[in-house]
Amino acid sequence: MSDLVIDGVSVTHGSTLAIHDVSVRIDSGDLVAVLGPSGCGKTTLLLAIAGLLPIGAGSIRIGERELSRPGRTVPAEKRGIGWVPQEASLFPHLSVADNIGFAVPRGRGGAMGRATRIAELAELVGLGDLTGRAPNQLSGGQAQRVALARALAPRPELLLLDEPFAALDTQLRVGLRREVAELLRAQGTTSLLVTHDQEEALTLADKVAVLRDGRLEQFGTPEQIYQHPASDWVASFVGDVVELDGLWRGGRVTCALGAVEATAVGFAPADGDRVRLMLRPEWIVPRPELLAHAAAGADARVAAISYAGHDAMLSCDVVGGPTVRMRMAAVELPHVGDEVRLAVQRPGLAFPATPLPAQI
Repeated sequence: MSDLVIDGVSVTHGSTLAIHDVSVRIDSGDLVAVLGPSGCGKTTLLLAIAGLLPIGAGSIRIGERELSRPGRTVPAEKRGIGWVPQEASLFPHLSVADNIGFAVPRGRGGAMGRATRIAELAELVGLGDLTGRAPNQLSGGQAQRVALARALAPRPELLLLDEPFAALDTQLRVGLRREVAELLRAQGTTSLLVTHDQEEALTLADKVAVLRDGRLEQFGTPEQIYQHPASDWVASFVGDVVELDGLWRGGRVTCALGAVEATAVGFAPADGDRVRLMLRPEWIVPRPELLAHAAAGADARVAAISYAGHDAMLSCDVVGGPTVRMRMAAVELPHVGDEVRLAVQRPGLAFPATPLPAQI
């Protein structure tokens, strides 16, 4: 296996620049999620990597083998890349075994070798006892397993997955995507997973590439993307945020929750500058035991609780201030109407203040 290197790639659809100057290196064996809202260029990038769209600038290569540059594109069938689409797209007249076998290279080991490879792949995706079934006898999850086995059949250097779990119901989606991620890691298959689902990207991937309007906003581990977003847009897109206006002073933001330690992202504020403080709801904790003390924080009253089983989102009215949301484990939850003292348990993120509206 070799690294996938995308270097300064741009792709144009007609007069529209769909991908703009994207550069990223994907290490051999990694599972990388390409995350972004609809229309941001995720699938366009996959199509360019697969050789189904030409690029207007930059280059794409696997190891030392160049696949694309302006004016030159290695045909899709010669790239050694597998593809798992959103819909399984199985041949309806072929059995599970024959659908998998369609992608097994011919001439390797004869009929016996092909049969052995098909059986291995069927077992690999957990369908060893269903090889004789027709596609219309499979569940959605089973059909996607067949599509995965078919994509892995020629032993690709790279596997592209275009929202392969989007059409499945929630319970099936969660279980199948975890199994697929474990299988790909066990096989050492370098993989790109396109998704608009933040949870899917954060829970499955080794690295996450966040796209916005055809540009790469951030590339890093799931923890880096969530805990240390490179911009306020990434912070808001990947997970929930609480936004508060405040003043910057010596590495802290004075806001409705007191003087909160913060890290300035992408700019260097001076003392007294207005900033926007962004916090994850789980960074805010209720500290009833601090009510009688003058510790940093803010008094509040629980206004509403949204219970989600494993955790809950609380809306708390800060005394003399705004309503803020906090997330906590659903164990010994306070009650609506309870008084709490809110404190922030880790540094927040400071971004430039939202410009004031122009005076008319």
